[in-house]
Amino acid sequence: MMKDLRASIDIGSNSVLLLIAEISHGKLVELSKRSEITSLGKELDKNKAFHPDSMAATYDAIKSYAEECDKHGISRDRIIATATEASRVAKNAAEFFRKIEEELQVTISIITSDAEAYFSTKGILFDTKFENEVITIMDIGGASTELIKVNTKSFQILESISMPIGAVRCSQWLQDDLFVQNLQKVFLDLRNEIDKFQTKELFCVAGTVTSLGNMHLLRKEFIEDDVHGLVLKAEDVDNLFKKYSNYTPEQFLENFPFLQKRSQSIRGGLHLVYHICHRLLVKELTISTYGLRFGTILEGRIKKEFLHGQQA
Repeated sequence: MMKDLRASIDIGSNSVLLLIAEISHGKLVELSKRSEITSLGKELDKNKAFHPDSMAATYDAIKSYAEECDKHGISRDRIIATATEASRVAKNAAEFFRKIEEELQVTISIITSDAEAYFSTKGILFDTKFENEVITIMDIGGASTELIKVNTKSFQILESISMPIGAVRCSQWLQDDLFVQNLQKVFLDLRNEIDKFQTKELFCVAGTVTSLGNMHLLRKEFIEDDVHGLVLKAEDVDNLFKKYSNYTPEQFLENFPFLQKRSQSIRGGLHLVYHICHRLLVKELTISTYGLRFGTILEGRIKKEFLHGQQA
């Protein structure tokens, strides 16, 4: 029997992630997993376009990932590559992704916020046990944050919302002294929808929260097995905020070398987690390292209704 080898690339507003895995009898065996911070959402609100430096870094990351797939015998036309909020907003996204397809033979699907919610949920449900039938999931990206309420028994998404706030955006707002007013506007504009997601227990995926979990453990290096399944109490989040909310990128990097380029956006992510947890009345936060790239690789394809705008 031939092995079912699959590859997924998740092009986010802050990072570009690769997962290569073998899928067999409903199980997933990881063969390669990589992450590069490319800050594709850098200065997006200001310019409404990808920054040239971010495009160069993203191109190089995808080129390297495609070469990794070559080594595993996965043809480039079978790579499931998705792009999220920054790519839905940037006016030069289509042109940039055409260049990647023409030169690297990797086709990138810009997906909707509903698709983000679906794939993140599929990923987290795959490798986490739940006591409650209905749970709430938070997925913080670089430019957007998804809140998802899901039935764990039927895998039915009951409610989902995509907020235009993320770690990269919030870091820029903090730098420009616009964080409080911009966050308050989002919370006010979406107050009725946000209230539906108030919960004592929040399940979280993506790099911001996994990084905060590793910081809580005071680790210099990222140890995934220790972070996956880690539970932070509300007071743990408060303590992280009190201790690190005014750190500079240089201070973050000095204390937590594993952050690497994420040191540029983790402060914004920390502020965002702190305020969302208080807004939702969260008492504890459970971290999962399984997110969108796991959902897409398990699904094996991107349905047409999940494509954004002109791609649909």
